[in-house]
Amino acid sequence: MSSPPNASKHKKGKIAQCKKKNKKMEKYKAKEIDDTDANDSGHDTVSTTITTINTSPVDMMTSKDFQFDVAAHIEMIHQQLKDTVRVQKFKEAILYNKHLFKNKSVLHLNCGVGIFSLFAAKAGASKVYAIDRSNVICYARQIVAANGYGNVIEVFKGNIEDIDLPEKEVDIILCDWMGYALLFQSTCDAVIYARDKWLKANGLIFPDQAKLFMVAVEDQKHKNENIEWWNGVYGFNMKCLRNVALKEPRYKLIKVEQILSKQCPINAIDLYSATKDDLKFRSKYMLPMQRAGQLDGFALYFHVYFTKSHTPLGFSTDPWSAGTNWMQTLLFLDKSVGVKANSVYYGGIEMLSQKTPLDLNDMVINLELLTGDPSFPEVDIEMSWNLRPAVMPVESLHFNDNNDIRKETDIFNGDQSSAVQKISNRDSQITVKSFKASEARVKSQKQKFIATKIMPNEGIFLASQTFTIGENIYVCRKNRRNKNKHNKKG
Repeated sequence: MSSPPNASKHKKGKIAQCKKKNKKMEKYKAKEIDDTDANDSGHDTVSTTITTINTSPVDMMTSKDFQFDVAAHIEMIHQQLKDTVRVQKFKEAILYNKHLFKNKSVLHLNCGVGIFSLFAAKAGASKVYAIDRSNVICYARQIVAANGYGNVIEVFKGNIEDIDLPEKEVDIILCDWMGYALLFQSTCDAVIYARDKWLKANGLIFPDQAKLFMVAVEDQKHKNENIEWWNGVYGFNMKCLRNVALKEPRYKLIKVEQILSKQCPINAIDLYSATKDDLKFRSKYMLPMQRAGQLDGFALYFHVYFTKSHTPLGFSTDPWSAGTNWMQTLLFLDKSVGVKANSVYYGGIEMLSQKTPLDLNDMVINLELLTGDPSFPEVDIEMSWNLRPAVMPVESLHFNDNNDIRKETDIFNGDQSSAVQKISNRDSQITVKSFKASEARVKSQKQKFIATKIMPNEGIFLASQTFTIGENIYVCRKNRRNKNKHNKKG
């Protein structure tokens, strides 16, 4: 069947129209027509805006780059900002103390996307210098500009040692410096450096104090799933990997009913006076058992304080409080130990960098567990755990799911006068707030577990090479055990 005689002409005309249209589109591509202005002759003027795409370093990052700069990954940013305990307490510490921030210069270390810098600017700071070595600062700059604080907040990328600030001194250092078990992957050393270089004589550090605690725990289920599991994998002996897994601390939320003992403070930091030598410690501990059970390991957690706040503020990462990104650091024993109620276990614990100079990203924890008469103590257990950067555990991504069944227990409650009364009363104890799910369980837990909330400058055991219990003194003996006399039980 032949085509109509005019079909060829019609087709050619259509092609010509398309070409003409395409040329016109190319001519005005990336241009914006503004018909609102007119010149003296009455003709509309055409203003052109060439649109260009600005690519920031974070947009160019590959999956391999994110392995070395996890802080710039959107999931990490999301996780940090959803830690409501941490963010809310920093917000309160800043905005409830506007009189301390008004017209002051602030140095914000480890700034991330700059949420705390925004709080400081909102509180009236005249200038905020936000510093981070991660490419996350690309987002920080965009967020600062989007919220109208570009003239107040200035963002720097790099290590604190390499930064030159426009000012010689600052009034306040603001930093989320705490790490796992307080010290691991912390930025305490950066705060100390910045304090010595830039902080004014009467300057402030937010937060400024913290205490590290330990408690005995029972967690056979988690130990079986993560440690003993390696004894037989698909019918094969993989005990060599069990030994590796045993030396790696676990980061998880401990349930209150898993706690066996009273808590014991083992270290304290005051960033107004601390030096880098204080970022390692050796201390004694004593753990009275509150109930019988199977001692599977120890949990470490910390309290942090904003002591310069006009109303005492702080928060805790302990098992009785709402979950945070830090969770608790769990140290499993090689062999579990059966314990009786009212028995006392004691010994020495140390945490130090494995490298020289100090490296807070590569640390080790050494522990001795002693029993018997303090005059002739018997070494039951000697163990070490390596703290090295690892993949973020899955449990940390869901810590907020546990918060709706936990009730946050603030370190400081009530007004300032009641807080002062707590500080003066060294023997005061507060009942722990446990899970809401079952009233009967809450009642039993309140009877069984009492958390002694220790205020700053209270109750910390000073690091020592000897322990004193009653009238007896014994040496803290790391690697000095008489193996012929004392058989290793764990």
